[in-house]
Amino acid sequence: MKRLMLLISILCSTSYLFAIDNITLKLGSITGAGWQTEGIVIQWHWLSHNQVALQLNIDALILAELKKTLQNIILICSRAEYNEKQILCPSSSLQINSDLLDKPESHLSFSYYFKSQRIHFEIDKLAIAGGKLNLRADYAPTKWQISLNTNKVDLDKFLIKINDFKELPSKLRFGGMIKDLTIDIFGDGNKARGFSINGETSALTFSNTADTTKSGENMAMKVALKAKIIRSPPASFLHKIKKRQNFQLLKKEKKYIVQGKLTLKQGKINIGSVHIDAKNNPVNLLIDLGWVPDNYLNIQDFTLIQPDIIHLTGNGKFGINEEGWKTNALHLQAARTPFQPFYTHYLQAELDQNSQWSQLAFSGEVEARLDWEKEKSYYMIRLYNISLEDKKKRFGLNGVHGKVQWHSHETRLPSHLHWDSAYIAHAIPLGASQLRANLNSHRITLLAPWYQPILLGDDANEGAIRIDKFSLENLGKENISWQLRGRLYPIFLSKLSTALKWLPLSGQLSGNLPLISYRNKQLKMDGKLKMRIFDGDIVINTLSLDKPFGNAPELEADIEITKINLKTLTETFKEFGEIQGQLSGYVKQLHLVDWKPVSFDAYIGTPEDDTEPHKISQKAIKNLSSLGGGAAANAISRSVLMFFEDFYYERIGWGCRLEKEICQMKGAGPALNGYYIIKGGWIPRIDIIGYEESVNWNMLISRIQTVIDATGNLSSPVVD
Repeated sequence: MKRLMLLISILCSTSYLFAIDNITLKLGSITGAGWQTEGIVIQWHWLSHNQVALQLNIDALILAELKKTLQNIILICSRAEYNEKQILCPSSSLQINSDLLDKPESHLSFSYYFKSQRIHFEIDKLAIAGGKLNLRADYAPTKWQISLNTNKVDLDKFLIKINDFKELPSKLRFGGMIKDLTIDIFGDGNKARGFSINGETSALTFSNTADTTKSGENMAMKVALKAKIIRSPPASFLHKIKKRQNFQLLKKEKKYIVQGKLTLKQGKINIGSVHIDAKNNPVNLLIDLGWVPDNYLNIQDFTLIQPDIIHLTGNGKFGINEEGWKTNALHLQAARTPFQPFYTHYLQAELDQNSQWSQLAFSGEVEARLDWEKEKSYYMIRLYNISLEDKKKRFGLNGVHGKVQWHSHETRLPSHLHWDSAYIAHAIPLGASQLRANLNSHRITLLAPWYQPILLGDDANEGAIRIDKFSLENLGKENISWQLRGRLYPIFLSKLSTALKWLPLSGQLSGNLPLISYRNKQLKMDGKLKMRIFDGDIVINTLSLDKPFGNAPELEADIEITKINLKTLTETFKEFGEIQGQLSGYVKQLHLVDWKPVSFDAYIGTPEDDTEPHKISQKAIKNLSSLGGGAAANAISRSVLMFFEDFYYERIGWGCRLEKEICQMKGAGPALNGYYIIKGGWIPRIDIIGYEESVNWNMLISRIQTVIDATGNLSSPVVD
């Protein structure tokens, strides 16, 4: 353009000096950095002493960055003014015959100043992609500026047209309208020094066919950005270090300093696990960053605001190379905000992959902070009157206050939580409680005993669990380990069964919780766990569980049963029939693999010091006789069975030693050709004798299931 202006000025001077009315100049081609013109024809017509008419024809304009050549460019200036200082054409027409434009004609004005060699031109109303494009340019040897304005341009059509001239990324898809967007670029020589972008879009969409996690829908956006481009190191710096050995290692960098604001007035944006929805709540992003392509991105400051949903501030440093992005530092601060809308807008879509999270409802407010660096990191979340509830009413937590904080190195940053009430398993109420712990690195330590009331008994020590000691090591690692010790205050099974709508149970769960530890993928109990149920005691003497979270957990245990009250037990399961008396027994060397029995030695029977009446109903006799495999009442017993409802017995006993899927049966004592399951006592007397001493385990389970089915499933409790 500058060369053409110089040529036109020479023509004007020549015409004035030699009184030439018309001049036609034909040029073959002109070549510049990244461009070339062919078939240039300049026509000049004298109008008055300082006015001329000009016409410029260019057969082809070849730009290195474009795949196609722009052809048949015609510029007509019907009246240009000139003097010794400048050439001005305030109104001319420009015609570009190209598929890029909807219409070939547009309006052009230009001026050229001889001394400063400054060129200024404006192109108005270029018709493209259903909208208009306006171009302003001002060029001088020391600096230049270009301003491009688009109005109501269909982005999809625009990119299709551009793609015919310049190859665009095939994986990206864009759509929508650029309502009013202005791009200003300034620089000097052949280098840009900065730019700004201001404007609005509507119904904007984008997608990535190679990565479906990145998309945007129906976005109405407003943008106001400005940037400086800094090239380094400067020449003065290079001169100073010219003689240093590492001079060859230096490479020039182009750094972008970007500041501005983006507003998403409506629509959705999805980028990986981040989901932003501006429905009814515009999203504002303020940024101040430095970016060196293929090197790093430093975000000096950013603020993300979505009223009533989130107010997030922070900064970060990221490394960029051919392999992708690497976070070097990240600092975030989320101001106090309602949790439910934050969860709905930013977390729910990601957590919905886990159906349990999708069923949660929240209330209350949260505040959070994140400080992450390569060598250390810190996380904090503060809760204000948080309540959460599973929509299926499986559990709930109300009135949670407190602060949870974690540090990779610092060991004296306590976390504390307090809640007003809670419930589990649909209907088991939990009282108010508080928890104090320390979280650092890969460790969690309980700082004070945690006491949680259960079933809310009248007695202060009734219905509760207390954890006196808890510590966890190697959190998030393969060799995670933990241990705890505590106490169970009486949890009455009558209240528990009522809350869960089971058949009424008798007894209680209480006692000291021995040291329970998990290490090397093994859960182990060091001590005894005692439970009182049906007026008797069940004591777990030893317990270990290997690979509890593996495909085939392996459990070993020894259990002792003492004086279970049969009357209380059978009153609960009335369909089985009534039995009076007591039962004691054991389960020794219990070995389960994938929760299926492999071996054990088990027996339950009448204890030697049982002082309770020994009485059994006809219904219970029939059910017990089904368990022994060929077990039957003797002939005399069978003859009287139909005449009496209740019978007396001396002893009850039944046991199994399981090994290699075969159960070696035993009873209350030896009998002729078998063993007593029930040894009769007073008249009316009845004996139940088992005749099979070896029974296949699966067959025995089938017989037990038959008894359960025949008695109406015994109304067995089911715990979800």
